[in-house]
Amino acid sequence: MEAKAPRVDVVVVGLGRIGAVHFDNVSRNRKFRIRAVVEPVEARRLDYMDRAQCLGYLTLSEALADKTNPVNGVLICTPTGSHPELIKESLLAGKHVFCEKPIAYDTKIVDELYLLAKEKNLVLLCGFQRRYDNSFAKVKQLIDEGRIGTLHKIRMISRDNPCPPLAYLQISGGIIFDCASHDCDEVRWYTGEDPNMVYSVGSAFLPGVGDIPDVDTLEIMFKFPSGRLGSVDISRISTSGYDQRVEAHGQKGTLYAENERDTTTVLATADGFTVDPNKYSFPTRYVQAYSTELEHFADLCQGFVKVPRLTHEDVHKNCVILHAANESLKSGQPVKIEYTEWNKLHGKDRK
Repeated sequence: MEAKAPRVDVVVVGLGRIGAVHFDNVSRNRKFRIRAVVEPVEARRLDYMDRAQCLGYLTLSEALADKTNPVNGVLICTPTGSHPELIKESLLAGKHVFCEKPIAYDTKIVDELYLLAKEKNLVLLCGFQRRYDNSFAKVKQLIDEGRIGTLHKIRMISRDNPCPPLAYLQISGGIIFDCASHDCDEVRWYTGEDPNMVYSVGSAFLPGVGDIPDVDTLEIMFKFPSGRLGSVDISRISTSGYDQRVEAHGQKGTLYAENERDTTTVLATADGFTVDPNKYSFPTRYVQAYSTELEHFADLCQGFVKVPRLTHEDVHKNCVILHAANESLKSGQPVKIEYTEWNKLHGKDRK
């Protein structure tokens, strides 16, 4: 029998809502071992140290400097503004990195970090969990198999729940980067093309959102070189729970990925049909996807998988798309999307 690969010893940095999700998944996965947590809030740090029976630190620098407690992987689950420096520090220390999206808002910084990872022969994986969701992955598989013929249009619906407080929305980076980044990545993933035109329009219905300034209801429309169309329907408001759907329409048929609920039970009476509400929010909707995502990270670190499902090209081009969509939202005009920086680095992008 072949010897099993050694576990990936990790430090989990940041134990807020998404950090707690990743901590739980890593703690259940036998491919990982949690050696340390980094969390500035003492009560939370002590709680998670006890759960994992590991050491705790105030900063990543302290964790990496402790040679008595070595790690070979870093999971970064901190606020967005801290991502670039933490990634760079980890890579320079010779550690594989999983980082929640976004890597950075600036494509030049994205490129610098991925090129550093390549130079060090280390894994850098950005967290876009929807690519690992079984339902969404099956839509992609069936499109690629030609089951609906030539793809004509892809439609994404993402309506958030619960609505974040205004204090969060003020520091979120805006609805396009905070919410629509997932959907824009998916649209490009499903089509296998880079969009060349985007038009965004939005409105602010919630008190205070317009003053940020931002919107809470958004539509983004894409056109691709092949003529395919894409649309992204985003809202911060969803009274029925976390609303996540995909529709792919093609020459021979249509694919649907519907919402997940706790049960498939339907009550049918004279008053109509009643079903369970949608999953409450992203930690419960994407339980399987988050787990599969970290399994993929472990496989990359252990060398079982060589090519990440989400590549440098994917992250770079999604960043370009998001900036163009944001520019369109602000100007009220369609914006041509150009991948100039990527072309300079890597030649012509795919058609």
